[in-house]
Amino acid sequence: MDNVERNPLQPPMGFKLLPGEHLLLPVITHEKREFNDRPSSLKQILRLTGAGHPDEIGKYGPSIAALAFETTTLANEIVETPDHLRLYEIFFGRDGLRVAIDLISSFPELARATTLKLAELQGVEDNANREEELGRILHEFRDKNDPIAVDLTERLGWDWPYYGSVDATPEFIRTLTAYCKRTEENRAFLSQEYVDRQGNTQTMTHAIEMALAWINRRLSSNPEGLLEYKAAIPKGIENQVWKDSWDAYHHADGTIANHEKGIASLEVQVTTYDALIDAAELFEDVFDQTEQGRELRFQAERLKQTIISIFWTEDKGGYFVLGTDRDEHGQLRQMKIRTSNMGHVLNSRLLDGDNAEDVRMRESVASHIMSPEMLNVSGIRTLASDEFRFRPGSYHNGSVWLWDTHHIAKGMRRHGYHEEADELDRRILNVVNVTRMFPEYVRGDASDTPSVNQQTIIVWDEINQRENKVDQPPQEVQAWSVAVILATKKRLERRGVDLDTYDVSIK
Repeated sequence: MDNVERNPLQPPMGFKLLPGEHLLLPVITHEKREFNDRPSSLKQILRLTGAGHPDEIGKYGPSIAALAFETTTLANEIVETPDHLRLYEIFFGRDGLRVAIDLISSFPELARATTLKLAELQGVEDNANREEELGRILHEFRDKNDPIAVDLTERLGWDWPYYGSVDATPEFIRTLTAYCKRTEENRAFLSQEYVDRQGNTQTMTHAIEMALAWINRRLSSNPEGLLEYKAAIPKGIENQVWKDSWDAYHHADGTIANHEKGIASLEVQVTTYDALIDAAELFEDVFDQTEQGRELRFQAERLKQTIISIFWTEDKGGYFVLGTDRDEHGQLRQMKIRTSNMGHVLNSRLLDGDNAEDVRMRESVASHIMSPEMLNVSGIRTLASDEFRFRPGSYHNGSVWLWDTHHIAKGMRRHGYHEEADELDRRILNVVNVTRMFPEYVRGDASDTPSVNQQTIIVWDEINQRENKVDQPPQEVQAWSVAVILATKKRLERRGVDLDTYDVSIK
């Protein structure tokens, strides 16, 4: 039975209340769900994609975002899965693309299915209630009669599909180009026809051109040439990026970013830079459109210089800040906090090459990423442990996400930090070994053993006049986590590594 223990209105031992916070509700301690067997990453990706066999992955469409294990044994009784572990059993644009690109070497047809579905759902008009824009890739796809969709519409005013994401569109370009560049046969996918949301027949070439046009409009209309976000409706998602908690974007003193004006996140700019380069290569190599390729490369180079000039700080030896917001006069302000986002720069072409300054920045970022404040037994913390808002169980302010660490590990490896990357691989594999789950995230505490939140802790933030669910249990089978474990396993197998001697054993 879930939620059996309710504590009085006092924080658990070791839990940090920030200034102006108090517990809003009694802490809920959830029954721990025990899993005796190590889970199979292959079995779970089959569940997430609705496939019955590995050869069918992608046949029935993209991956949904998460699932729970159906039952667990507790005191020799079968216990059904509680509702709070079944929140995301639907298709999210960003999530589906992330899974597809991480598995593109093993299951390329998943990238095909995911980008095709997103092209069919791509924005075809401007509609503020959906935050839809021409060419924009959606954030969340639910039937409007889905109970969760009904609740979100009543409470927040969302219409469906909901497009409140700023990073799904460049991720779409990256995934589509990655698929098309794999083989000559895959290039024919650009001629694949689909029917858009207005009933018009289009091709995948049209979809990528629409996505590029959306990016160009956003960059061109921004004073600094950044890809910013700001919710179009009063109760839209405030942080329209993967760290979408309302308090994830803040300043060093803990002050929340100004959501009344545009916010630019570091990794969104980096992903957009790579998307522009990917598209340039596609237009040059496939369409033989050198002029279009040249223009896209020019845009990318301009964005690179903007990223370096705006997001780099020499504080603490030099690092890339989380992002920027604007004061009441519209002036940019750096959010000078150390986050895992800086590690995404390494898994990009942004700092490639032997230029002394690029090398210095790469080395400084790698040093910060592997510092005691960022590195945890499970991987890389989303927020450094010495930052004001760090809490080890917080959704995006201190927890460790397996996909995030995997992404950073790939970046470390591509710049020659092989031992460090292998160590990060070991840590994320060990999370599954210990928890017997593919958790959405794990705690970023100082323990020597990976662990997940077992409590729900909701506080009232007097300064910001709102509640904050600081701790909550993660989803048990998160698609991003399954994908990176499967991808890591495949990579190690190609190297001839015996997983039984790699400190972990993952099926």
